Parts: sequence; structure tokens; C-alpha cells
Amino acid sequence: MGLIASLLFVAASVATPSPHSAATLGSVIERGVFATELTEFPRFVRENRRFYQELDWSTDYCSAPFVGNTGRSFNFRLPCQRHDFGYRNLKIIGAFTEQNRKRTDDRFLTDMKTTCAPRPATQKYNCYLWADAFYGAVRVFAG
Repeated sequence: MGLIASLLFVAASVATPSPHSAATLGSVIERGVFATELTEFPRFVRENRRFYQELDWSTDYCSAPFVGNTGRSFNFRLPCQRHDFGYRNLKIIGAFTEQNRKRTDDRFLTDMKTTCAPRPATQKYNCYLWADAFYGAVRVFAG
């Protein structure tokens, strides 16, 4: 079942009154997490946060103890922000299924690797290793 189908199934379970339907909010989440280029995500946030105030626009930029979200060979702040947006808002609309969680995590991995690609060869390999480590951590510990 896709995200939108999941939303229609759980539309009645939106806990707080909202001027927008669960399907509409699901569409916004879908666009932000899966249809917006990573580099355009900050603009997406700026353009939508005021209109969709019932969504959670906050982020902790990955809560990676000891490591943080940036290092010598990586900077995952933006992928972490988008991942937080996906998780937090899928939960709000009641669509945080294992399928949607996996899909969001897979996008997180793609986003991290996108940030690794332009790095110098001396950093790229380590960046990819960090991306795989972050991905592994969210698959095991997040949710």
C-alpha cells in the first residue's frame, strides 16, 4: 500500500483538528520527502511551513551521539532535516507504517550519498561509509 492509500485508510485517525485533510497533508509530506530535490528542501520548508502549521517542521538534525551530523568527510544536516520531517509527520497523520518508514529511510540514504558524491576522492569513500552507518542506525534504532 502506498503512502496516499495508507493515508486514506487512516484519515479518520488524525488526532488533532486540522484545516487540511490527512490526504492533503500526506501529499505535502510526499512532495517534501520524495519529490523535492534535496537542495530545494529548505525552500520547500520556507514555502510551506506557514500554510501547513499542523505539520511538525522541527528537527534535531539527527541525534547521533558522539558523532553529530557533520564530520571531516561528511555533512548530513540537510538529509537529517528531511528525514526528521518525514518521520515526525508520518506519525502525526497516522501513516508511520513499516513500509513508509523503510521508504523514508531509503530516501535518507540516497540523500546522504548525494551529499557525498561531490566530495574529493579522499573524503568520498569515508562519507559513503558514514552514510551506510547512519542508515544502519536508523534502521535498527529509530522508529
